Amino acid sequence: MFAQIKSVVDLIRSGVMDFRNFKNDKERSDAVLDLLRVYFILKDCVDDGEKLVADAEPDPVEKISSMNPDDAIATLRRWDATIRKQGVRLYQLQLAIFGQHHLTVINPELQERVSEVIGYKIDRTVTLHGIGSALYFRAAFPTENTKEEKARYVAVMAGEKGDSLNMPRIREEITLLRDSLNQYRIVVERLVSDAELLQLSQRARNETRFEEGA
Repeated sequence: MFAQIKSVVDLIRSGVMDFRNFKNDKERSDAVLDLLRVYFILKDCVDDGEKLVADAEPDPVEKISSMNPDDAIATLRRWDATIRKQGVRLYQLQLAIFGQHHLTVINPELQERVSEVIGYKIDRTVTLHGIGSALYFRAAFPTENTKEEKARYVAVMAGEKGDSLNMPRIREEITLLRDSLNQYRIVVERLVSDAELLQLSQRARNETRFEEGA
């Protein structure tokens, strides 16, 4: 998930850097608000995703299987809550990128490239769309899976093909993704004044804050 998100962040940021002329202040503010919504969704994905893999490493299924029943239930409840939030966030991300006309910094050509990276139109084993769909399905239609099946969703979120977590690779991906997110925010911040940035950031943060049951 982390490497796939980084590719999306870098593409969107290149669109922001290439976009120079807004028709009016409202168009600029609307575009920045959308970009900030995307930023906060992504930042929450990274923050919660990093905590989850750190808690579940190196093998979520094996870790759950080795616990006593009470500890396993409590741990799975905690992991499952995060996985549900991640599924909703990845769904929100796709809506924010492709469903809001105010995201004017992304031109049709760039949207096509982002679509390919997310994984709608090319056949790859692990894509952001595939990960998001699996996690969102888990959030929207919870099933009574075995504890091992529930634990396996941690590896799904991390983009692993098997049950174990390749933590050196995942940590490197997270570091690179956080750097890309910082660059993304810096580029967006240059589009508005400090006062407007504060106002838009607060609004974007409030609108993307995950609430249980949402």
